[in-house]
Amino acid sequence: MRKLFLLLLIAPFIVISPTGGEAARPPDVPTTVTDGQLDQHLSNPLVVRVQKALAKAGYYKGSIDGIAGPITIDAIETYQKRENQSVDGIVSAELAIHIETSVKVRSLLDQLHEKRLANISAARKALMAQPETRDILTGNKSEAAQASRDPSECFRMPNPECLLTEAVESAKAIHKREHRDWAFGEILSAQAKAGLVKAAIGSVRLIGDARLIMVALRDIAEAQAETGRPAEALAAADIIPDAIKQSEALAAIAAIQVEGRDLDGAAATAGRILDGLADIDDPLRRLALRLRAVVILSKADKQPEAEAELKKARAFAEANSGDNRAVALRHVAGALADMGLPDAALEIIKDLSEASEQTPVLVSAAKAQAKAGDLKHAVSTAEAIQAVRYRAVVLARIAIAQVEADEIEEAHETVLKAIESSEQIKLPYARAYAHDRIAAALTEIGEAGDADAFETAIELAGGIVDDKLRSHRLWSIAAAQRRAGDGPGSDDTETLAERATGEVKSALTRAWMFTDLALEHLDEGNATAAWASFHRALGITADITNPWARARALAHLASSHVDLSDAIKPVAGKQ
Repeated sequence: MRKLFLLLLIAPFIVISPTGGEAARPPDVPTTVTDGQLDQHLSNPLVVRVQKALAKAGYYKGSIDGIAGPITIDAIETYQKRENQSVDGIVSAELAIHIETSVKVRSLLDQLHEKRLANISAARKALMAQPETRDILTGNKSEAAQASRDPSECFRMPNPECLLTEAVESAKAIHKREHRDWAFGEILSAQAKAGLVKAAIGSVRLIGDARLIMVALRDIAEAQAETGRPAEALAAADIIPDAIKQSEALAAIAAIQVEGRDLDGAAATAGRILDGLADIDDPLRRLALRLRAVVILSKADKQPEAEAELKKARAFAEANSGDNRAVALRHVAGALADMGLPDAALEIIKDLSEASEQTPVLVSAAKAQAKAGDLKHAVSTAEAIQAVRYRAVVLARIAIAQVEADEIEEAHETVLKAIESSEQIKLPYARAYAHDRIAAALTEIGEAGDADAFETAIELAGGIVDDKLRSHRLWSIAAAQRRAGDGPGSDDTETLAERATGEVKSALTRAWMFTDLALEHLDEGNATAAWASFHRALGITADITNPWARARALAHLASSHVDLSDAIKPVAGKQ
C-alpha cells in the first residue's frame, strides 16, 4: 500500500514518450494539467490514469494514449456535468481519484445487485419446490386498495382485526415495492400474533421479494409461538423451505417454550435445530445456530447434551484462523454468557487480541453477571469495555439491577461512571441513546425513594438531542413520578414531555412512541394509562395519510392491542 501511495505521488512527474521510453520532466509539473501545459505529442501518466478511469466508468471510448485531446476533454466535461461538479475539462489527481472512487462504488453496487437477484432467484426456487409454499408466489402483488372503505368505526371501537384490515388496505396503496413489502412484513407478524393466520398468509402473497417471503414465514411461526400456540408455530416452521430461516424460527419457538417451562418441548425443538444443521452451507451461521441450540438445551436442564454440542462448537472455533476464528470465538463466548457462565466467557478474551473483538464478549459477560446478581464483578467487567458507547449503556443496565437488589448507593456510583463514559461518546445518536438509558436508571433510583434522582433524570433527558428519545423518556419519567406519589412533579414533567412531543416531526414516530408507552404502562399494571396512551396513538394514526406510515402504525397498534386485551379490558376511544 505504501509503495502504491508513493507511486501515485510521483506519477505526475513522469512522462512517457509515444515509443514507450521514459523521459524526465521538470520537478515543478503540477498535478492539474491544462491544454497550455501539455505537449500534445507527449503522453502524460496522469492523463492515462484519467482516461482509464473514464473508460471504466463508460464515459471514454478513445485510445489510452495519455494525450488530453478533444475526446478526452469532452469525456471529462460530460462526467463533471453528470456528477454536478464544476465543468472545466481539466485533468487533475483529484479528478482521477473521484472517477476511480465512483467506479469502485458502482462496481460494488452492481455486485450487490447481482447477489440480490441471485438470492431472490434461489428463494423463489425453494418456495416453488414445496407444494405448501408454491401457491404463495401466485398472488396478485399489485392488488389495489379499496378506495370506498370507511375505517371510522374501527377508530372509534378498535380491535386487532379491523386495525389490520385497514393496515392491509393502506399498504396496498404504497407504490414503492420495497416499502410495500416492508409494511406487509410487519402486518403479517401482527396478524399471526392476533391468531389471524389465514389473513397473514394472504399478506405473504402480496409480498413481491421471495427472500422476504422466507422471512415472513419465519415471523408467522415466531408470532404464533409468542402467543402460546407452540403446535401451530412448529407446523408453520415445517413449511419454511430455507434451512436458516427455519432454524431461526425453531430457536425462537424453543426459547418461548423454555420461558413457559415446557422444557421437554424446548429440548425436542433444539434437537430439530441440530438435525437441520447439515443443510446450512455457511459454517459461521451453522455455528451460531448450534450454539443457540446449546443455550436452549442448557436452560431445558439437558446439561450432558448441551456440553456435548458446546464441545463441538469450541473445537470448530479453535480450528478456524484469522477473522473467522475471532467471530467464531465471540459466538462461543456469547453462548457461555447466555448459559450463565460469564467467567468461562471471559476466559475467551485471552484468545481475542483486538478491542473490537473483546467488546461483545465483555458486554455479554457483564449482562450475565448482573442477571446472576454478581453486581460487583459486573461493574468491573463493564469498566473493561473500551468502546465508551457500549460501556455507558451496560453500566446503566447494571445500575438498574443494583436498584432491584436494593443497592441504591452502589447504583448511584454506577450511574456516575455511566455518565462519565457517555460524555466521551462522539456520535450524537449514540450519546443520546446512552443518556436515555442512564436517565432510565436514574428514574429507577427515583422510584426507590430518591426524589433528587428524578430531577437529575429530567435534566439529563431534557438534553437528549434526539426528539423521539427525549420525548419518550420524559413521558416515562412523568409516569414514574406519578407512581411514586409525586403528582405535581409528574404534571410538570408531562408539560416538558408534551413540548418535546411537539418537536417530533414524524406522525409515525409519535404514534409508535405512544403505542410503546402503552405497553410500558401495561408492564407497570396501570390499565388506565395504558389505554390512554393507546388511544392517543390511535388518534395520531387516524390522521396519517401517507400509506406506508399509516400501514406500519396500524400494524403496531394491532399488535399492542393483542397484548393489552390479553391483560386488561379494552375501553372505547374518544374520537
